[in-house]
Amino acid sequence: MQLDVIGLGHCAVDYVGVVERYPDVDSKIELSEFSMQGGGPAATAMVTLATLGVGAGFFGKISDDDFGMFIRQGLRDVGVDTSGLVVEPDKVSPYSFIAVERKTAKRTIFWTRGSVAPLEPDEIRFKLMQGAKILHVDGNQMEAQIEAAKWARSAGMQVVYDAGSPRERMDEMMGLTDVLIASERFAAEMGLGALADSLKKLHAKGPSTVVITIGEEGSVGMENDETYIVPAAAVTATDTTGAGDVYHGAFIYGMLQGWGLRERMCFANTAAALKCRSLGGRAGIPSLEEVHKALSS
Repeated sequence: MQLDVIGLGHCAVDYVGVVERYPDVDSKIELSEFSMQGGGPAATAMVTLATLGVGAGFFGKISDDDFGMFIRQGLRDVGVDTSGLVVEPDKVSPYSFIAVERKTAKRTIFWTRGSVAPLEPDEIRFKLMQGAKILHVDGNQMEAQIEAAKWARSAGMQVVYDAGSPRERMDEMMGLTDVLIASERFAAEMGLGALADSLKKLHAKGPSTVVITIGEEGSVGMENDETYIVPAAAVTATDTTGAGDVYHGAFIYGMLQGWGLRERMCFANTAAALKCRSLGGRAGIPSLEEVHKALSS
């Protein structure tokens, strides 16, 4: 399969549990639901694209432990190409514990990179990126991501940067970015001011398109000096885990279709909202038919 999109970044195993209320410190509470799924921002975005019918590949690093094998199989099962996945033997792969409060559907994440070393630039199989149209990075393993972005730009690919949290060298990455999709928390922690000011300041750092996701309120975006506010789709949420990652994958799908910014944002909002109906970051990823049906209704 021709790979149209390459995701490079964090992948993990997610242990997701539902609690009736978030417990006090030094107490315990029974989980009313539990699920074990693959996770990670760039990885879940690639799973979203594969679910929507796009040729997607993932570059990252795992070990040969049970976690690592679960991560790799979870990607392969939905058709994500894992040829660029590096396996470092005898280490612990990344994993997360996620507590979801039933009433609010909001989650608290406890995560670890494990003992796997960061992906190095010389471990990237650039040959596998040839012919792809878009590189998607998530700000993890920044040295490798910056080198991949440089290579991608030289090859005529577009670079999409998922800015979830401020990180070292992020300004350098933004200078190599075509599309920046930032979380509201990222904008707040950067001290960029109101959303309109944040869009302008982030745009000035290099990206031609800037989007800020604002949770249940939807997203705001700016491109070619035009600004859009697109509300979220209305759903009864079970769990918001992975909603941003699904948004990124769905937005990239819209890029591949040549849609305008507002249409891309509306499609991504809807896909992310539909995901929230299910527990975990991947179980609820909607099909292309489901998203179009929701949009038409």
